[in-house]
Amino acid sequence: MEVYFSGTIERIIFENVSNFYRILLLDIEDTNAEDFDDFEIIVTGTMADVIEGEDYTFWGQIVQHSKYGEQLQISRYERAKPTRKGLVKYFSSSHFKGIGLKTAQKIVDIYGENTIDEILEHPEKLESIVGLSAKNREAFVSTLRLNYGTEMVLAKLANYGIPNKLAFQIQDFYKEETLDVVENYPYQLVEDIKGLGFTIADQLAEELGIESQAPERFRAGLVHSLFQGCMNTGDTYMEARDLLEQTLTLLESSRPVELDPSQVAQELSYLIEEDKVQQIDTKIFDNSLFFAEEGIRSHLVRILEKGKQKNQDLETIQKHIATVEEELGIQYDSIQKQAICDAIQNKVFILTGGPGTGKTTVINGIIAVYALLEGLDLRKKSNLPILLAAPTGRAARRMNELTSLPSATIHRHLGMTGDDDTIHLEDYLDADFIIVDEFSMVDTWLASQLFSNISSNSKILIVGDSDQLPSVSPGQVLADLLQIPLIPQTRLERIYRQSEESTIVTLASQIRQGILPADFTQKKADRSYFEIASGHIPATIEKILGAALRSGIPARDIQVLAPMYRGTAGIDAINQLMQDLLNPPQKDQLSFEAPQCHYRTGDKVIHLVNDAEVNVFNGDLGYITDLIPGKYTESKQDEIVIDFDGNEVVYPRNEWYKIRLAYAMSIHKSQGSEFPVVILPITSASKRMLERNLIYTAITRAKSKLILLGELQAFDYAVKHIGTARKTYLIERFQDLVDSVDQTSPVPTETTNHENSPLSYILTEENWSSIPAMIGITDADLKEIFGNRP
Repeated sequence: MEVYFSGTIERIIFENVSNFYRILLLDIEDTNAEDFDDFEIIVTGTMADVIEGEDYTFWGQIVQHSKYGEQLQISRYERAKPTRKGLVKYFSSSHFKGIGLKTAQKIVDIYGENTIDEILEHPEKLESIVGLSAKNREAFVSTLRLNYGTEMVLAKLANYGIPNKLAFQIQDFYKEETLDVVENYPYQLVEDIKGLGFTIADQLAEELGIESQAPERFRAGLVHSLFQGCMNTGDTYMEARDLLEQTLTLLESSRPVELDPSQVAQELSYLIEEDKVQQIDTKIFDNSLFFAEEGIRSHLVRILEKGKQKNQDLETIQKHIATVEEELGIQYDSIQKQAICDAIQNKVFILTGGPGTGKTTVINGIIAVYALLEGLDLRKKSNLPILLAAPTGRAARRMNELTSLPSATIHRHLGMTGDDDTIHLEDYLDADFIIVDEFSMVDTWLASQLFSNISSNSKILIVGDSDQLPSVSPGQVLADLLQIPLIPQTRLERIYRQSEESTIVTLASQIRQGILPADFTQKKADRSYFEIASGHIPATIEKILGAALRSGIPARDIQVLAPMYRGTAGIDAINQLMQDLLNPPQKDQLSFEAPQCHYRTGDKVIHLVNDAEVNVFNGDLGYITDLIPGKYTESKQDEIVIDFDGNEVVYPRNEWYKIRLAYAMSIHKSQGSEFPVVILPITSASKRMLERNLIYTAITRAKSKLILLGELQAFDYAVKHIGTARKTYLIERFQDLVDSVDQTSPVPTETTNHENSPLSYILTEENWSSIPAMIGITDADLKEIFGNRP
């Protein structure tokens, strides 16, 4: 229940001018909070400039702080009319340079009531104040306008029911255009402001008088449902029928008004006509995903068909393979040798296979043979025309360790500074041979950006395990490319890294085939199983952790992987448990409170976004080396210093959203990494997440020890459950080329323009009347959808 407290600000305890976060002590005059007997309360949250000694009303939730007791965490607030005493105190505060107590009194004397409004309307009156320089006068008015303007905007947004934290994001994004955008284009907020969903924007639109049947409301709902639907499922398109049904559900759950599906379908047709979304048959695409898939196709065709390609003599390649075998002291089997030959002789080649099948050995062989053919000295790493890349920082570093060659993330090679950043390269990647590992993690957008930056003269080796989890964002690019006959490929099947003492690789191979082996629960030299109910998993992990540490295993070698964040066996709860066990609070030790945890020096953390400017990427693990209170920093914010494998990065408080504790982490985030010891808790509580590739991915992260705990029936379900295949259109985009090859006709070198594609549907006057049918919706469908909606 939302409560309010009215009263006078006794003291501003803390304020962060960069993100408006403040902590106040409020003398209470009135409240609707039941059983609250204190005469004062701590108030926390984001708010504009506030004045000590002035009266305010704050709305929000009472929360329990572990150290300071009950506090009010605000959602909004409003200020009473300022008093003369409060204004004098405010103007003479540190917010305004060059304004002392006497000058502040003179300002209030000159302007009287409605002082702030009068100052902003008639700043020239300040010229009459003796001793107030022109510079200080201008700075005073500028600061007052900024603070007062911000507060007025925030107050207006609060009146519209927008939570304070989102209001600050909106104001920071649109600046002086905030109210214009909010009041005239409320649905634009959904696209621009992270965390602001359709429902909030729709409530705002209703407040502004936009009717439930308004076309712009239908269009916003369609675009939002399409993008979010793809993000939730990993698909690159939605069937028109599904999109219409989900949009209707969204619109009617936001406002309880029954809608006519044909009107929403009509707006979808308009969006298609205006190229705001794309259509192929009954498939509807978000523009960015449609053109990203088309980009993958067009650039791969360009690389395959254009540019220079040396004809390497097979006999010479085989001779060099023999040389490499002798130098490395290894023996390639026939499939591995063929893979090396094919990778050398083709412009684009895919190498896939599970753990223990020799992918790394083959990659090193390909690099060594290529170097011999080109006369390269692999010891001169700085000038090699070979570029190694991976989707995450840890995967890139692991690639460097395995090949002894420089490696970096795809984002860094492309000059991208963030997850949603554009390409900054002015030319193609400077390399003759490009090798990209862990390609199963590469989504549709990133794959398109990568291929678009590869020269037609470059060779590409794509490496990955298609049985692992697909990318977090839409697409399954590796799996799709493996289905395209035009692209040469080899799958390594034979397992080399196995013995009676090492069973993890064998287990992974069995699970990949959908088999839960009979000895799954038996104790092995490198893995163990414990049947544990969900509620007892934290206590069991505590025991396992203690035993591991007593046996001499370093704490940093142990990683818990789990499917979900919430619940007693979820990532958040396990992180708290392991932090208290491995890095407990010490007397007089500094710690920083964050929304979901406390951070301490020595904590293990994970970076959640791509940040090429500081060379840290999504999935990178680091350790906190220092905590610096805001009073000692330039930013005036608390700062956390984190070491990522020798790269120290400073995070001010407003960037803490980029990190979280990582004693336990999600299986998705673990891709591209390996850990000496993996603890994997799986129970039926996370049944909706359980699929074969999830368990397979988790197990293949363990290098030396694997500890499985949970419910056997949950593991069995996961192994048998293949999951729903993602819906993508990448394979079909190559179909015309496959058909032309089958008919022994030349392969087209130009991509099909989407506007002229026979698969596109163009609106004309003749077909205008049949709009619902054009997007695959029949009258019967409309009735069914309309009748079946909740």
